[in-house]
Amino acid sequence: MFWSLAGVVLALAAFTVLLAGRTRFVAPPGPQVDRDQLRGFVWVGGAALAALALAVVVTGMLAPRSGRAEGLAVLGLFGYALYLTVAVLLVRHRARR
Repeated sequence: MFWSLAGVVLALAAFTVLLAGRTRFVAPPGPQVDRDQLRGFVWVGGAALAALALAVVVTGMLAPRSGRAEGLAVLGLFGYALYLTVAVLLVRHRARR
């Protein structure tokens, strides 16, 4: 089970990094958002998520059938969602100043 979760974590990391690299952001009316800073947050988060996928595989190999690797993967996915939410809020807040 941990192999599939590690694959999902790695796929999400690759998807967000590729999406941030290829997408042209359309700025809404109002304060401008720093696109490069937001892209940097996504790249750093994607790298951390890729490292987490490696940690899930290593944990799954060293502690089989304990559920730790699966828990680590799920916790990492929720942590990444929270990280991206906070990053967007920070960039928007700094754009208002």
